[in-house]
Amino acid sequence: MPEKEKVMKIKKYSDDIVRKVLHDEYAPDGDSLKNVVELLSRSVYDLSEMYLNDQCNHEETLKGTLAKMKIACNTVEQNRVKMP
Repeated sequence: MPEKEKVMKIKKYSDDIVRKVLHDEYAPDGDSLKNVVELLSRSVYDLSEMYLNDQCNHEETLKGTLAKMKIACNTVEQNRVKMP
């Protein structure tokens, strides 16, 4: 997958997480919330490192960041209260 496409997916996951968290149906437990915050923090760190360090492997960094964002998004989705 091209670099730009990965970045667009990361942006979409970020937007999805914000929308899901701001809805009333979001009710995380402490461990899930901690996991999501850690994944998002590591993603920001990785993207910052990619921007600041020319020696960093962009392909691998984006691949790892995309995986972290997908896991965070899935975790948020699992913590939504299911309406009857």
